[in-house]
Amino acid sequence: RDFLPHLFAARARMARLVVLGMLGASHPFAVFAAAPFTLELFPKELAEERGAQCLDHSPAGYYIRVQDPQRWVVFLEGGGLCVETVDCIIRAVDSPTGSSKYWHNHTTPENNHMLTEDSPLNPFANWSHVYLPYCSGDTWLGNSKGPHLTLLGLQMSGHLILETALERLANTTAFAKATEVVLGGTSAGGIGTFHHADWFAEKVGQLAAAAGATAPRVAAFPVEGIFFPAKFPVLYPEFAVGLRQPVDDFFSDWVTGVFSPTWMHAGCLQGAKTKDFEEAHCFDISVMFEYIETPIFVLTNQFDKLMIHDMGICLSCDVESTPTSTAGNYMRFFGQLMDQTLAHFHAARPSAGIFATSEYHHDENFNGFFRDHEKKISGVSLRSAIERWYFHGETTVLLEATCGDAAHPMPCPREATSGTGGFEGASSFRDPLVF
Repeated sequence: RDFLPHLFAARARMARLVVLGMLGASHPFAVFAAAPFTLELFPKELAEERGAQCLDHSPAGYYIRVQDPQRWVVFLEGGGLCVETVDCIIRAVDSPTGSSKYWHNHTTPENNHMLTEDSPLNPFANWSHVYLPYCSGDTWLGNSKGPHLTLLGLQMSGHLILETALERLANTTAFAKATEVVLGGTSAGGIGTFHHADWFAEKVGQLAAAAGATAPRVAAFPVEGIFFPAKFPVLYPEFAVGLRQPVDDFFSDWVTGVFSPTWMHAGCLQGAKTKDFEEAHCFDISVMFEYIETPIFVLTNQFDKLMIHDMGICLSCDVESTPTSTAGNYMRFFGQLMDQTLAHFHAARPSAGIFATSEYHHDENFNGFFRDHEKKISGVSLRSAIERWYFHGETTVLLEATCGDAAHPMPCPREATSGTGGFEGASSFRDPLVF
């Protein structure tokens, strides 16, 4: 163990480098013939005035498809976290994740998660769709109208981009008079969805009031946005030598430090004062979730490949990793943490919906679930789960357990012999958990 001091000394640097790899007409969900997406960039003057700009200061904007004028989906694109200055620069000069110069009308976000327009698997197919491309590198939390000195003059304004988009929609479409509005997002956009759910509901209510309309029903649908399960990230090289200490506060301190000023959930910030913990911890979804009041339906994989393989640096982790291998043990360790975090979510917000697969993916499989692959847990499809929760107000918490299932060989968060799936009242961990 002579090398352990060197390992500890390298932890923060390793984590910084690793994160570069991330981050029918009678039914209201009938599928209509879809209109095309069109790109709407903010006028240059408006973007500069509101700070609604990409990393390179180019005007941000959105893709829009107007269908049902009373029902809208606003979806935040994912795309990792811009951590090191060089990563931010690369995004700004050569990528649509840092500049709107690379956005085009002929490359629209068709067939993208909740915005898939022609699939019976997508319960939001016939709603009006707004897709916000991710060009701020800040998990949608940047709140700066000007350049960052630490990023050599680049700008991080994800929150301002979302705010400007909503106001622009209210001024140019029927959005302000909607009866139902859903906020969704995947990966970094999922983080943004968790953090903005309550603010979003309040904002669209204000826009409705200004238009003389009633505030719409609002719900949030974050996809793969749980960064991080409680007590994670634990780096695999440390896990392999018996250590379980997470990289405490690295990401929260980085986001609230380098990105500052950062937009954070107001309820969590108040909770930090009341419970006497650091405000930076509110970046962590496992900390801030309990403060969300808006109806929320969480979509996630119990074995997130991005966090296990890329962020945890478990390059040998794979779906074939056996329980007796160190890699397989690490995957199950992560599954335990995710299972415990979801149990905390359920306890804190029993009304929240959860659809958690036992697959080894980040967010790419959920894209298929909305498009062309019907995913079921305990015989309930993703679409049916959303309908039960959203339309009928049913408690809908589905966790897939696949111990020993040859068709779905992913490991369970706990071994089948443990006799429980982690949530109180679960029968056998071989069975999917349904509440």
